[in-house]
Amino acid sequence: MKEMIKRIFLVAFILLIVTAVSGFFYMQKHPLDGRKATGKNLNFIGNISK
Repeated sequence: MKEMIKRIFLVAFILLIVTAVSGFFYMQKHPLDGRKATGKNLNFIGNISK
């Protein structure tokens, strides 16, 4: 019984890691673009330009 619980937690942890890594690589390829939602762009100084 104890071994089965360990295995369930291990599988859940591995699935969580795989989901996080795949989400990271997806966001590298398809970044969220805030300009679509707000129509504003934030430059490096921090000023908001339209």
